[in-house]
Amino acid sequence: MKGQGPWRRRHGGNEDGCALVVAGELELLLPERLLILNQAATTLCWDDSSRCEHKSTEKDDSKIKYAERKALLPRLVYLSMHGCASSLRETQLNGSGLDTDATEMKPLLLKYARSIGYSIDDALSVILGMSSGKKSVKDFTPDIVSWMSFAVFINAWNLWSNESVVPRADESSPSSWQIVDSLVKICVEEQLIDANRILTSPGNNIPVLVQMITEPISWHLVVIQSCVRSMAPQGKKKKKGGPSERPNVPRLQAIQRSVQCMIDTLRSVQSWLSDQMRPEEQALDILLSYLQGGNEDGPGQISCILEENSARHNPELGERIAQSLETWSSAGVVRRIVGAEKELLVELKKICDSKLKLLASVSASLSSALH
Repeated sequence: MKGQGPWRRRHGGNEDGCALVVAGELELLLPERLLILNQAATTLCWDDSSRCEHKSTEKDDSKIKYAERKALLPRLVYLSMHGCASSLRETQLNGSGLDTDATEMKPLLLKYARSIGYSIDDALSVILGMSSGKKSVKDFTPDIVSWMSFAVFINAWNLWSNESVVPRADESSPSSWQIVDSLVKICVEEQLIDANRILTSPGNNIPVLVQMITEPISWHLVVIQSCVRSMAPQGKKKKKGGPSERPNVPRLQAIQRSVQCMIDTLRSVQSWLSDQMRPEEQALDILLSYLQGGNEDGPGQISCILEENSARHNPELGERIAQSLETWSSAGVVRRIVGAEKELLVELKKICDSKLKLLASVSASLSSALH
């Protein structure tokens, strides 16, 4: 299936190693190396092979579910964007387009929830609990990005669905916008707290933080943009009238609050990034002192062993390993780690800058519409 646009199939060692790849984002579901490692692990555990096979199957199942979620994303993002825009245009409020979108959106959300291991009602309960602080975000850490994306899609569906998607006991209950805002803020804050010691645990939570910004937060910004554009006056269709005739003012205000929440969240990420960007020599000193701190269990122990073996010739290691150790330098390796870390932080800051610029433009449009 090569050459068929962004959708193509790759194959691993057998038929189960086939995965749908979306726009180049999904990696091979079961690469040959993984199959070999799984087989080796099963062989080594000869005294308890059934248990090892069960663990291997569990890993494969989680990868399949992850791939299923990734495959659903493009359509969910499109329907969220299209449905929100259509629902806010007066000419399409009662059109068939919305019914078609709603009919397609629901089963996709059901599949998405199932891929995380929940029914849609239970998944709704989880995001409500996390956004209100009744459930700990850390209990759902392995799939936290997927939970955030699910909340974004639920909010989008809630904007134009005829069904009562998010239950509200009374006016004081949070709206779907508030649920997304609260969840995004809580999840990003948790990541920043856990990632504070980046130099002593290089790259620890950065990939998850990047994924939060480039996936759920980005999907939410697409929904916001669609709403704002659809509510803008359409040339000759613009109606005359005073402030009381302006449509969707409550929704505009909800969007404005959400935009401000995203701005505040991304600024907190920027502030954290600025704190991490130390001069190279200072960063080297911090990491080297950590590695050489005498911790018996940490990565410094590995560094010490390599340093000791590079200082003396050990024939038991073999010629190739001995030659590699001759050029080993902890300082050189640490310098490369620090350089790579800085490069990653700079790229993440650029992403945040770009999104903040977009949010500032949206915020200005909303302020103009509301005043």
